[in-house]
Amino acid sequence: MDQERLSLSDSKKEQIKLRATFLNNIGIGVLLIGVFTPIIRVVYGDVSLQVGTLWLAVAPTGCFLLGIALHLSGGWILRGLSK
Repeated sequence: MDQERLSLSDSKKEQIKLRATFLNNIGIGVLLIGVFTPIIRVVYGDVSLQVGTLWLAVAPTGCFLLGIALHLSGGWILRGLSK
């Protein structure tokens, strides 16, 4: 088979890159909002008494893991460029 026919078109490559970038940016947003916001609120004393200590530990951890998972998903999508 001809090598030209097996390679992805430039538009398909750009679509793959855009999907990966989108997931990576969503992951960054989740990290910023879910991890850094509670930390900053604790540092500046802006935490309501209604928010439990357990919630302040679990929510950022979950957001951190979700952000990492989205970042790794973006990297996994980029493997489609090697076709």
